[in-house]
Amino acid sequence: MARFDAPCRVIQCGTGMAGGEALRAIIDRPGLELAGLLVARAESAGKDAGELAGRPPTGIKATNRIDDIVAIDADIVCYMLVVPNLDDICRLLASGKNVVTTAGLMFPTWRAPEAERKLSAACAAGNSSFYVTGINPGWVDEVLPLVMSGLCRDIERIDIREYADCAKYPSPALTFDVMGFGKTPEEIAAGAVPDMTVMTDFFAQAVAALGHGLGIDLDDIAVTREFALAPHDFTIPAGPVKAGTIAGQRWRWSGSAAGIPRIVQETFWIVAFDLGEGWPRAADVQNDTQWQVTIEGSPSLRVVFEPRVSFKDANATGPNPSGLATAMAAVNSLTAVCDAPAGLLTSIDLKLPRWRGAA
Repeated sequence: MARFDAPCRVIQCGTGMAGGEALRAIIDRPGLELAGLLVARAESAGKDAGELAGRPPTGIKATNRIDDIVAIDADIVCYMLVVPNLDDICRLLASGKNVVTTAGLMFPTWRAPEAERKLSAACAAGNSSFYVTGINPGWVDEVLPLVMSGLCRDIERIDIREYADCAKYPSPALTFDVMGFGKTPEEIAAGAVPDMTVMTDFFAQAVAALGHGLGIDLDDIAVTREFALAPHDFTIPAGPVKAGTIAGQRWRWSGSAAGIPRIVQETFWIVAFDLGEGWPRAADVQNDTQWQVTIEGSPSLRVVFEPRVSFKDANATGPNPSGLATAMAAVNSLTAVCDAPAGLLTSIDLKLPRWRGAA
């Protein structure tokens, strides 16, 4: 916990699509000072952070050694590696650095007692705070429903739906080898793609975090996954998809209290539209990513949320809007997390960030 008369010193971890946007924002923003940079690739180590971010030199050299990062004097770490390393995060917290991450471990109180114990002990040792955010999980499935709930007299159920057109992803490794598109259900069942426990736990904990914020004691979060198969051969930027292989995935996390579903999150990940009844139609989704948050209650409310490069200029180009929003969910929370009490934080512990003018 700290308050700043001087700039907040930030270490950035990760330079992927969202991590690169966070790095640029940290370099550009008054009130933030880049103190260090952790990269995943050995070939990026030793390069100036400005070079990696497309900015002028900063004097900060990237490293791929966590020991170097732990040794840096900084107020907070923006941890945006793809998969969280619990032990590394605990080292950072115990060294006195607050940590904001988009990588998982959102609400370890939900059935992750060892992670909760380690994180809590590290926060106590370093008098530091730990907060998890992002566009989803994070803002869409925690902050937005909490804000909407302020208009309700009572709530019966909350549904969060994500629609993502993964055909836009150019990476064969991500699309086919990690997410499992282009595989058969039998190949998935036989372990043809890596275990996605980190991702499924992340969404389950997001459901639990929203329940915590709303004061709902969930008894169980049931996780299911179903597939839609390609009706014919077609090709996406990542490569060919054969007829009879997976073209759509529907994950569902259903949080129940007293046996009644109260918070349900679904993700529809597809590489083709119009895969059958209940699957996204091209006519219904105008952007590559869309979310719907529906509160059934008094009154019932629905928000349709679409990040885009521009709404006034359909031909505008710029950073991937979902990646940028993920980055800014983290960057915009940095000083609030530093000002918060030490310990494991959720969104109800932080003030909403203020509007910021265009650069």
